[in-house]
Amino acid sequence: MVNLVIVSHSAQLGAGVGELARQMLMGEGCKLAIAAGIDDPDNPIGTDPIKVMEAIESVADTDHVLVMMDIGSALLSAETALELLDPTIAAKVRLCAAPLVEGTLAATVSAAAGADIDRVIRDAMNALDAKYAQLGLPPSSPVVTSPEGLPADDEARSVAVVVKNPNGIHVRPASRLVSTLSGFRADMLLEKNGKCVVPDSLNQIALLQVRCNDTLRLIAKGEQADDALAAFKQLAAQNFGESVEQPHTGGIPNSAPIQATGMAFCYTPVAAEVAPQPATDLPYEQQRLQAAIRNTLEDLNCLTALAEEKYSADIAAIFSGHHTLLDDTELYDMACAIMREKQCRAEHAWHTVLSDLSQQYLQLDDPYLQARYIDIDDLLYRSLRHLTGIPAQIPTFIRPTILVADVIYPSTVLQLDPLTIKGICLRAGSDASHSAIIAREMGIGWVCQQGEALDAIKMGDTLTLDCAAHQVIRVG
Repeated sequence: MVNLVIVSHSAQLGAGVGELARQMLMGEGCKLAIAAGIDDPDNPIGTDPIKVMEAIESVADTDHVLVMMDIGSALLSAETALELLDPTIAAKVRLCAAPLVEGTLAATVSAAAGADIDRVIRDAMNALDAKYAQLGLPPSSPVVTSPEGLPADDEARSVAVVVKNPNGIHVRPASRLVSTLSGFRADMLLEKNGKCVVPDSLNQIALLQVRCNDTLRLIAKGEQADDALAAFKQLAAQNFGESVEQPHTGGIPNSAPIQATGMAFCYTPVAAEVAPQPATDLPYEQQRLQAAIRNTLEDLNCLTALAEEKYSADIAAIFSGHHTLLDDTELYDMACAIMREKQCRAEHAWHTVLSDLSQQYLQLDDPYLQARYIDIDDLLYRSLRHLTGIPAQIPTFIRPTILVADVIYPSTVLQLDPLTIKGICLRAGSDASHSAIIAREMGIGWVCQQGEALDAIKMGDTLTLDCAAHQVIRVG
């Protein structure tokens, strides 16, 4: 048996969804509880973890409790409630990424009919498919690979723009696009050369490979379709929030030195163990992954603030984009599916999902977009560190140093001290990566793709990086 909890920022919305859902009930097959709004007459809009916890407890006399949420902090409040609950109750709880209204109605019908928790979640997640079909849009799966999947009826409208961003629509402009369109009540598709994505997933937009001078079309249908199209056109006119004057640097000026000299330090970040160990408690593994993602998102908020304080809004936008990349419920759902299928721990499932995404970026044929793979690897490294309890290790030095490594993550570069770190020399890497962009902004020399040339370098050697010639010189 599955009971439901409805979490909303608005008490009226929560009560309304509950009323609709109760009309779907036949008999006592499913109980509903509501945790909506906060007890503040002047500012009643919000969510309260204590209310969520109490709502879950009130319907916990069952096999599973499915929590349906609306937006933003509703998820954070639900996650906090899980931490406050008795572990035996928390183990019964699942958080659902489905849309609040349609998802709750579908889940209520499914639960009342006696479906198990996985079927209830699946029905909730697919709740929008009927609406998509009625509106002439493809199902809610994100990618449509042929023009036949596009809405062709008279109600659908579209706007086409020519992208002028030198590096196309990569992570940061894609983040602006998702944020701009998220507030409109409309069904939308983003199309390039007949291939489409629903523009609510940063990863899907980035993988669309929109380059400079490509034509990008937004197709919209619904109550606020015209407003969404106008906002899209205006955002494109503003180059999706980017400067178009600095090709291949993401609009960030290059202040790196031509040469850099220092003592070699061979750096290797500590990797987490991701062997496919069997999981004995699947809900617990899901909660561990949720907590790791939440902690990583908090890290990214701190990195964004640090970048804006010490460097520039452009550098801060890199980590804001990382936040949007990670805050994609599809990634978590994919990891949960792997955990259920393989009965494995969170580390292995999460590593599988993000490694696959990183490989998708590496297989792109645009060098700038391809270099975004390191952002995914960075997110994987940080979140696995939270999952396994491995402490952060950012090296500090008292003399001029050249950091020698196979690769280096953007978040690591940001936290280096440019007064002592004079250069970074990599076996692999890319000049177009965010790691390189941040290093140049910080005034740190950058040389990558050195391959076997690094085999002879030992800790403490004196090195000079010739950044103009893209080579490392071993002085002694």
